[in-house]
Amino acid sequence: MKRFSIQDKCRVNTNKEADTFVGIKCEDGDISINFPLGYDVSYDDDKELHKDILLLFNTIRTTTGRRDSEIENGHKAYNETAFPIQAYMSVIYDFYARGYYKERERKHNVARRGKINWNRTIKTQKPCIQNGNAFYLDFIVNKNTINSDQMITHIHEYCVYESFSKIGWLFTSSMPERPKIKFNERLFRTVLKEKIGSTYNDKNKALFLSMLAIIDYRGSNCKNKNFKYGTYRFEYVWEDLIDRVYGILNKQDYFPVTYWKVAEKEYSNAPLEPDTIMIYNGNVYVLDAKYYKYGATKEVKDLPESTSINKQITYAEYIAEQEKYTKIHGEGFKVYNAFLMPFNSIGNNWRTNGNLLRIGEAYGEWKSNKKSYEKVQGILIDVKHLMKISTRQNLDEIISLANKIQQYVERENV
Repeated sequence: MKRFSIQDKCRVNTNKEADTFVGIKCEDGDISINFPLGYDVSYDDDKELHKDILLLFNTIRTTTGRRDSEIENGHKAYNETAFPIQAYMSVIYDFYARGYYKERERKHNVARRGKINWNRTIKTQKPCIQNGNAFYLDFIVNKNTINSDQMITHIHEYCVYESFSKIGWLFTSSMPERPKIKFNERLFRTVLKEKIGSTYNDKNKALFLSMLAIIDYRGSNCKNKNFKYGTYRFEYVWEDLIDRVYGILNKQDYFPVTYWKVAEKEYSNAPLEPDTIMIYNGNVYVLDAKYYKYGATKEVKDLPESTSINKQITYAEYIAEQEKYTKIHGEGFKVYNAFLMPFNSIGNNWRTNGNLLRIGEAYGEWKSNKKSYEKVQGILIDVKHLMKISTRQNLDEIISLANKIQQYVERENV
């Protein structure tokens, strides 16, 4: 494996024209790690840089529905690439923890002597009944054997080497020994599937599944030196991050629905769907996740346009005017609106101490702009911070965002 500086391979994309890919890319052996717009990459600290890369991989994995070498067909088209990086990483982690896999399967035989496996004996052997007591003449006994051909070990050696050759640079500059066996997709898949179906050890099964994902990818029509892991549509990832940290689960209960009435029959249309509904202190916050470039450019043309502004006001007005939401949230509850866009809080453009920054508000001349939802607040969120906290809904972050939005709305309406 060629030695290179990881810092030189890391970059932040511009989200302009074709520069939208987020993830890891290798073309003809040349590796690049592409971070999303606004990410603060730790170029000056190797340890933190490695954390940045792992955070990037984990964010992609947990927000795109990727499972090893398969792409699940969800309701959103993420335009993912199929490189099974989690499988490669799992094989490397397991290798560091346990070394090469050695075949020591616990076999079971029917016999009258040996270490009895009572659970299997009771399930599979018919007892003899005498004077109301049960007796077993034959037992299921445990027997340790070592597979003589060691085929699974050779396949593991191949997968370990393949993993280090692809992403080992993230962990070390050294390489394991070359495998003793040449790639044989049909043989490898047959052995691994047999092992997956017969093993009862969860760690081993997870290892075999990762190995199978690597073999499937290696045996596909991709070029050996070319691979990608990531997405060209990070705006969907941004939406998921916002929804995970701030949103409620049943947001569909707040979707505005429209109807057609034709020939005395009523037909419902697909509802309008705001990205995220946040609830705090009895109030409702309608949040629109916008993966826009304003945080990087400070140019007004990179802010949400009239269509998005009008939609936000419509979403919020629907919630504010419906009696059913008054019954849920109580008399006097308020609805607020906000666009959430990415930025680098310590970058040259801003240099702020907070992870949230309010940059202005949008409104329409066709409204009085006196109601809490009629002015849509523009909020920037630090990208790295959001990725770090995106494992679950975060009450502290909800309170912070709610206060940030509310303080400007209330100030304007005084």
